[in-house]
Amino acid sequence: MIESYKGWVENDYNPFILFSSAGEMSYTNTAAELLLSYVEKKIFHDLALAYAPQDFGYKTTFMGLEYDKFNFYAITVGYEDENYIGIKLYQNPLTGDVKNSRSTISKEKSNIYVLIDLCIALASTTSDTNFKKELDPTIPEFKLSQNEFTKALRKVYDAFLPAKTVTTMLKLKIGESVKIRDKRYQLLELSIRGEIKDPGIEKSVVEITESINIKCRMQKNQVVLEIPIIE
Repeated sequence: MIESYKGWVENDYNPFILFSSAGEMSYTNTAAELLLSYVEKKIFHDLALAYAPQDFGYKTTFMGLEYDKFNFYAITVGYEDENYIGIKLYQNPLTGDVKNSRSTISKEKSNIYVLIDLCIALASTTSDTNFKKELDPTIPEFKLSQNEFTKALRKVYDAFLPAKTVTTMLKLKIGESVKIRDKRYQLLELSIRGEIKDPGIEKSVVEITESINIKCRMQKNQVVLEIPIIE
């Protein structure tokens, strides 16, 4: 009876990857094989370890992920023993030209700490850079276009990878706000700084952030994002 369910996993629209305790792939479904033809397997192994439940079982985390032409809105990570760990990624449906369907204000609430941690985790897989964080712990969840935000933030961290140390700071901008659709919203300031920054990312990051109501300031050794808190 159990064998009859394997076809459901194999033909699932969402990629599923099973890793051994040594980090080797033990199983991939068809969707995962396609994904892995574009993206290194180590990224998903590190992602699984970063978001695994603390004890045996399963944990689902909602986040925006983008790899090449693939976009995901959540992952489930689970393990029932110490020998294997699995990760399933939930794909956003293809609905045509995403660029033409962006709205001024996102409908999805996001945890900015999770998105920052995710981008740092992905950047650290290809670098020995020391990542430091100084984050205000009181920021609530708020509406944010996760895919565009994480895409821009990953570009920023990649630009700082030659640096020995990259420091991320997140704080409320007291007394400052921005007006969007005749409403005012308080601002967050997210700054990323390091000794060296590749200027080649500046144009693309500004284009992405401006499309989701985030002001971007480029400096020699720092990138500053002013993010509206839209509840």
